[in-house]
Amino acid sequence: MADSIRIAIVDAHPLFRKGLVDTISGPRMTIVAQGETIEDMRRIVEQSKPDILIFDIGIPGGGVGVADNALRARSDLRIIILTASDDQADVADALRIGVHGYILKGVGGTELVDAIECVHLGQPYISPALATRLLVQTKGKSLLADRASVIGLTVRDKRVLHHLAKGLTNRQLASELGVDVRTIKYYLSRIFKKMRVQGRVEAILEAQKMRLDFRDQGHS
Repeated sequence: MADSIRIAIVDAHPLFRKGLVDTISGPRMTIVAQGETIEDMRRIVEQSKPDILIFDIGIPGGGVGVADNALRARSDLRIIILTASDDQADVADALRIGVHGYILKGVGGTELVDAIECVHLGQPYISPALATRLLVQTKGKSLLADRASVIGLTVRDKRVLHHLAKGLTNRQLASELGVDVRTIKYYLSRIFKKMRVQGRVEAILEAQKMRLDFRDQGHS
């Protein structure tokens, strides 16, 4: 497909790479290259020209600085770090240099695919557990205000939350957004999962804590 997301994977473990390929491959996502070393990564970035590079900073000679070099080499590249390292310094450095996603290994297939879709749309994605810890450990308003982006809330998600806060029923939401009720239920289930809440009331309260700005959510 012409609009398929081109993905490259660099990880030192062949079996893990195979699992990723099996999980990701489909009509919307095409694996264009694989590698296991820093040299492989440099070659892939230059020659295969993926839209998204999934990269483990734990490979020999790796680190967040390698991702920085890749972004400098190709400004249009989007990088997702998929690693076992939950070191806060690594996460902070990755965000500082402009890495688009930071996900811990062990993530479920559905969440990984969702994260790739978010990153492809230009939205950052961080594993929810890491995002929560960052929010707890960082003082000040700026990161709190960015939490919606950190957990992957899209413009559409914010629009749904906006109407949810006005007390609309699922049927009214469907009418407002021009979709069917089944689609609204799907939207809500994804939003609740991203926000790590159990239902409407918790989602609205959490949105208020995030200080979501709904002024621009009139259109999706």
